[in-house]
Amino acid sequence: MKRIVVLLLVLPIWAGCSKSEVSHSKEFAHTGCAGDAATRAWGSSSDASLLTLKYEDGNLRVTRTNATMNCSIKNGGIVCDATVDGNTVRYRVYEKDGPIANCNCRVEEMSSLVSGLQTGKEYTFEYFCGHNYPSFTFVFKKGLHLVQDTSSM
Repeated sequence: MKRIVVLLLVLPIWAGCSKSEVSHSKEFAHTGCAGDAATRAWGSSSDASLLTLKYEDGNLRVTRTNATMNCSIKNGGIVCDATVDGNTVRYRVYEKDGPIANCNCRVEEMSSLVSGLQTGKEYTFEYFCGHNYPSFTFVFKKGLHLVQDTSSM
């Protein structure tokens, strides 16, 4: 009987902890390393590093172009996690495994969908990709197409 009581007390706590750590990111795709940053001069307007938020079939499409990441992604890959906590979307992209390398490379594009948002609701977007960027707000609605130049964030 004691085991059942303990289980009934612990189960809601465990369920609450698990719920907050569920990733809402799906269909993450990326182009991988396009070359070492040290060996390629970037600077044309087509190389701008942009973060785009777009409404797509009831989900939020998050696309980043021309991101500089550590070369360790060549071996370990890239991970994307997105959590939704109230009106805050925390979106993190980072190196999956392996030691940090002493070089950087450009990822031409990475993209995923974030599920679980409510249409018409204002959200704060917290973005991490190599470092924390300043947060900003947006209203999730049909027609949303917000583009941020990460160099000015």
